[in-house]
Order: sequence, then structure tokens, then C-alpha cells
Amino acid sequence: MSPTLTEARFGTGPARGLVDHVNAIELDDETAAVAHYIRMDLAHVLMLTQEGIFREEQGAAITAALLRLLDTDPRTVLACDPAIGTLGLQIERYLEEQCGPSGLDIQRARSRIDQKSTGIRLADREALLHTMDALLRLGEALLAASERHDAVLAPGYTHLQHAQPTTLGHYFNAQYWPVARALDRMTHVLRRLDECPLGGAAHSGTSWPINREATASYLGFTRPVRNARDAGLSAQDGGAEIAAVLGLSLAGAARCASDLFYWSSSEVGLVSLSAALCGTSSMMPQKRNPIVLERIRGLAGEAAGWTASQLGTLHSATSTDADQAYVHNRIPGYCRESAGAFDLLAEAVMSLEVDEEALRVSAGRHWSTASALADDLVRTRGLSFRQAHEAVARYIATQERHAPSDPAPAPVELAGYAPEDLARILDADAFVESRISQGGTSTGRREELAREARLDLDQHHRGMADLHARIAEADTRLLRDAAALAATHSA
Repeated sequence: MSPTLTEARFGTGPARGLVDHVNAIELDDETAAVAHYIRMDLAHVLMLTQEGIFREEQGAAITAALLRLLDTDPRTVLACDPAIGTLGLQIERYLEEQCGPSGLDIQRARSRIDQKSTGIRLADREALLHTMDALLRLGEALLAASERHDAVLAPGYTHLQHAQPTTLGHYFNAQYWPVARALDRMTHVLRRLDECPLGGAAHSGTSWPINREATASYLGFTRPVRNARDAGLSAQDGGAEIAAVLGLSLAGAARCASDLFYWSSSEVGLVSLSAALCGTSSMMPQKRNPIVLERIRGLAGEAAGWTASQLGTLHSATSTDADQAYVHNRIPGYCRESAGAFDLLAEAVMSLEVDEEALRVSAGRHWSTASALADDLVRTRGLSFRQAHEAVARYIATQERHAPSDPAPAPVELAGYAPEDLARILDADAFVESRISQGGTSTGRREELAREARLDLDQHHRGMADLHARIAEADTRLLRDAAALAATHSA
């Protein structure tokens, strides 16, 4: 077997500390994405063979060995040893065993820098797509809840105080749009992530006549990273951008989770979380704890620091081109946790138990329709809105100081309103139907919002389907062409 990478240069192997605290960290991330690295090698060998850089028999033998590795449990077969180094070096050892010394030629026309950068992008792309699929499911759940509870009267809050009545359908439709913005942001991140670093080599390119378009296409990227230096880790800013988008997306989910958390409290009791999503106390048997909502809220808080940690590994005056290689790639884990939070919220929304009568009663409490009375004063009495606002405020203040059996006299501005007139103006159902401006709560506007949201979500579904199909088609072509080349070796 060949010596370790450092022995030829230094005459010694790596120190135990370097193996445990550098090599092992890199290797952990890379072996988690081993299928991506093997596919990267297949694309590289196919391209080298097609361009005549490898003899066909050499390319066929290496390709056949890589396909055998892919068809097994690669981690078991490779039995990775951190003392050897990164995953690429582990695969080199395997290829040397399978193909002899020519197997070590896999690294021709590339560097670990562009190789690592490509592996990170492949792993991050897969993880981000998984997160976007979860967001689509959350979007579906929110729109289904909006339709199911469309006309259910509900209180609206600002500052955790009753503000104006709304409907639960209008509320859940409102919660859809942060999901839509999250999908938009992630789609734009994917466009910037959708360039292949492979072939950039150390940073200056290579003297071998490689075809970087071919390897990019085989791996499902739209194009190669344009500048060879940018293809390495010297400008690996995708992680920070993904972390920022995940943080924003979780913040939106946490706002909805916080509302459900408040409404489901034993003090408020307007909704109940499904028992299957709750925990109980180890001491207090009566407890029904909405722990999935607490998980979402807690993760959103943690995610606020994700972007900062990613930015910290980007280049500053004292950074090198490899800083990011020696810390864990946290992005796939961030994506998995975010996707889990979105799926938890979707399940919570879909299985939510709603007390419609309690919501209706609460919607009309605490003078939540008072602005309708101010509007009526402007329309019928010619007051400015500020005058009307102050008159209604004085009216509410005096009513709150008197018992219902001994109502206070109305301010002069409200003289002439019969009790039935006030009841009609202050009715919560009437208030909701009176909000006729675009985006408002009236039946017609809610129907518009439902159509707009459904069209938007359908567009996101189509975009995601196209992305998955393009990547799957590229993978099918890669494995098909690899199998065809490998067959010439066994023939």
C-alpha cells in the first residue's frame, strides 16, 4: 500500500492529536455524504475517459470498482482510518486494492480543495431540498386549515391584547405567506448553490484538457463555478446564506407555534394540541404539555446563532483557503432539524382541536370592534377620525367604570345611537364582513386570498418537482454511462 499523504513530504505520519481532532472531523462529514463522493468520482472518471486523459481500460476498471463500492455499504467496505486522511484518500486506498497503482490516478486534474467544495455543495443541496419539501408540506397544512376553519370567528391580537376580530381561516392564510417567502429565499439560494466547483483544482485550474461542463452536468448542476479560485473553499459563502434563510424560516414557524402555544394554554383554552403531540409531567399527572411547540420555539432561538457561526468561518484578514475544511459542516444537520420543526408544525396545525364557541365569544370581547364605531361616526356625523377615535375611547372608559346594570351616559358625539344600532355596529361577525379592502377578512377577500395562496403553492410545487426531476435525470445518466463504461472492462 502507498504511504500516507504526509510521509513522502515529512518522513513521518500524522500526530495522534491531528488524527483525532482534524482528520476525524473532516472524515465524519465526508463519510456521512459518501454516496455523493463516490458519484463525484464517477463523474470525474467518466469525464477523464471521454476526454482521452484516461485510457479507456483504466477508466473502465476504476469505474467498475466505484460502482461495486456504491452497491455495497461503503462505510463498511472502506473501514475508514482517520490516520490516512480524508475520504478521497480512503477511496484512493480502495481503488489501489481493486485496480492496482492505476487506481491512485483518480486524483489527476483535481485537488482536495475543489473536491471538498463539491462534496459540501452536494450534501448541502440535498439537505436544502429536503427542507424545502418539508416547507411545502407545512404550506399544504396551513392552507388546508385555512379552508377548514375559514369562517370560524377568532380574536386578533396586538401586544397580546384583543385588537380586532378575524377568522381562523384568515389567520392560517396569513401564516402561509412566511412559508412562501421562505421557499422563495431557498429557491434563490439553490440557484447560487447550483454551480459545480469540480475541476477548479487548487485555485488556478489544471493543465489537463478537462471538460468541467460534463462533470457539472453529471452531478446535476446547471454549470461549473466560473472562476477556478472561486471554485475552492476560498469563497464558500453558501453555508452562511443557507443558515440565514433557515433562521428566518424558523422564526416564521415559531411565530405561529407561539400563537398556538398561547391559545392552547390552560388559562386561555381556545384550542388544544393533539394529545399525540403533547407530553406530561413525571410528577403532575394532569399536565398536557405542548412540547412540540416548545421544540419549534427553542430551535428558532438556537437558529438565530447559526448565521453568525457560519460567517465566523468565512474569510477575514487572517483566514486561509481551508478554514472551513477543519470544522464540521453543520448545514445538513441544520436543515434536518429545520425540516423536522416544519413537519411538527404541519402536524400540529392539521390535528388542532378548535373550540369554535370559545373563539367566537373571545372574538367579541374587550371592545375589539370599537374601531367600527369610530368609522361610523366619521361616516354619519362628519367627525375627523381622530375626533371619533377620542369619542369612542371616552365612551369605553366610562362604560368600564360602570356596572352593566347601570350604564354610563354616552358622550355627546354618540347621542342618538339606539342600543340596537350600537349592537349592530359592534357585532363581531359584521365587523369581519366589513373589512372589504384587499387582503381583508370579508368573505370575498378571504376567497381571493385562498385562490392566491393556492396558486402560489402550486407554483412552488412545480418548481420543486422540476428540480428533483433534473437532479434525478442527471443521476440516472451518470450511473447509466458509468455502467456502460464499466461493462467494457468485464467484456
